[in-house]
Amino acid sequence: MRRVLLALLFAAIFVTGLVAFAPAALMGAVLERASGGMLTLAQTKGSLWQGSGVALLRQKSGYQTLGSYRWHLKVFNAAFQVQAGEAAPMTVRYIPLAGRINVDKLHLTLPASIISVAAPQLGPYQLQGSFEARSDHLTLSAGGMDGQIDVDWLHAASALSPIRPLGDYRIVLQGNGTVLDAQLSTLSGKLQLDGKGSFDTTNGMRFTGTAQAAPGTAAVELNELLHHIGPEIRPGVFTLALMPQPGAR
Repeated sequence: MRRVLLALLFAAIFVTGLVAFAPAALMGAVLERASGGMLTLAQTKGSLWQGSGVALLRQKSGYQTLGSYRWHLKVFNAAFQVQAGEAAPMTVRYIPLAGRINVDKLHLTLPASIISVAAPQLGPYQLQGSFEARSDHLTLSAGGMDGQIDVDWLHAASALSPIRPLGDYRIVLQGNGTVLDAQLSTLSGKLQLDGKGSFDTTNGMRFTGTAQAAPGTAAVELNELLHHIGPEIRPGVFTLALMPQPGAR
């Protein structure tokens, strides 16, 4: 009996040690499984409980870097603190009884090229610049998202235009359960964009708006890009539209 107790004690200490000193690379495996293989981590350091790594988005042509992140997992509080670069930490908390995840103080900086994941139709534009996403509070569940995210598209550019940058824009995302509404407006720049749309799992992404050059010489500089964006509905004003691709859901 004494040997059995000693063996159990040793096993308990061994398992506790494995859990306590689990490497940060395990977080990459968890992220990859949770995202269906779309996301993973590289250059991980530290442990599963407190570590850092570079987030990667899997694309057909390879991996897209999404920036460096540090995390601190607090098991007893069911909380997960994540810090993107030098931004203030955001808190992710899982509420098991309610079946939801709360996110407080969201702050992310992402490359504009990732938009082609949500809207493959924009892939040929090879969009550039960065997305600055902020939200005070979000709720995520199987039913969708509740809350607002303000996304600033800064130093926007496209491979179809030599103008760098085209401008700065704001996209306000408002989640109402199963439907995500979007409002696009121009903060500044030579290319003026405006529009609104929505996304849901049944109909996909639908967005309509307009694109036009700011007053001045921009109309000549942007002529080719504007004709790529869509048909001219009135002098100098072009249709900006995104509709679900056939067969996509």
